[in-house]
Amino acid sequence: MQRKTLKLQKSQSFAEIEKKVMSFLPVNRNGWWIKFSTNKDSNILLLFTSMFTGQTIVRFFQEEDEAVQFINYITEQNPAEKLTL
Repeated sequence: MQRKTLKLQKSQSFAEIEKKVMSFLPVNRNGWWIKFSTNKDSNILLLFTSMFTGQTIVRFFQEEDEAVQFINYITEQNPAEKLTL
């Protein structure tokens, strides 16, 4: 009986989180696949993947301006070379 209650609480928590998270389709810019998600309209999760090397970069931002600056920085880099950040 206790396990059923615990599972119900977990699924309710997941449902609450799912309502607050928005995820968008990936976009291709200059050889980089960019995917981003937002949580509570303020936290931003960015995922970059190079089309050529498969290198993946994941970053979390709380400020939209910082996220935009980082997107611009990455898309200016050569996707055929491995980045060291």
